[in-house]
Amino acid sequence: MRLSRKRIFHTSLSSALFCITLSAYCSADEGQLKLSTGVDYSSGDYGDSIDTDIIYVPFSASYKSGLWTGKITAAWLSIDGPGNVIGGGDGGIILPGNNNTVARTESGLGDVWTSLSYELQSFPIELGYLDITGKIKIPTADEKKGLGTGETDYTAQLDYAYSAGDYTPLATIAYKIKGDPSGGDLDNVFYLSAGIDWRQSDTTHYGFSMDFQEASTNNVDDSLELFTYMNYKLSTLWSLTPYLYFGLSESSPDFGGGLQFTYKP
Repeated sequence: MRLSRKRIFHTSLSSALFCITLSAYCSADEGQLKLSTGVDYSSGDYGDSIDTDIIYVPFSASYKSGLWTGKITAAWLSIDGPGNVIGGGDGGIILPGNNNTVARTESGLGDVWTSLSYELQSFPIELGYLDITGKIKIPTADEKKGLGTGETDYTAQLDYAYSAGDYTPLATIAYKIKGDPSGGDLDNVFYLSAGIDWRQSDTTHYGFSMDFQEASTNNVDDSLELFTYMNYKLSTLWSLTPYLYFGLSESSPDFGGGLQFTYKP
């Protein structure tokens, strides 16, 4: 299956930031650059006898011009666990537990993700906002260290937001095509997320979502997680997003959280 480190980094936070920056981005026809970084930590046993701890540090750059947004994310990754969790970010997988009582620690460059999004202008504005996104995972992580599968993944994704005053319901549906690593056979999976964003003020947002993803290997449960965040605008250029998430199934991390810093020059 997969590591649910979709976030920051991951799809729920991406959907939340899609909502938070919606008004600014919709008026950014002349072009808008956005840079972000942060750190994500998670811990869980993923059906094994001992816990796996993961640290994920991404570096992202995106540029929006008109209705199009391009993005690239590179990352540093550290995994401390028995070896049934491979990779991190949006492209990790979880294998059935092997009851290994010996943890290994590996770190290095993670996979690189590229994406291209298009805002569907033909979608009726009174019904909300709809973005369609295509993603490609470039397998730059070391397969021998278990930091990646060594294969290319593809994702097709729809993000929806509906503005209802200070509250904005959010939904994401994605289909992920997994490249098969040597000696393995991974299933393609659906990912679903639904939540809501609350704008407390011009500088502060809160939100939560429930996130579901199918397992990509046999004998592994589907993933279900509760994700919650706050976004605080530090200045006209900087914003900070702390977040927490909690696993509700065997194949999710027991808990995790992190910080994301965003800079819009």
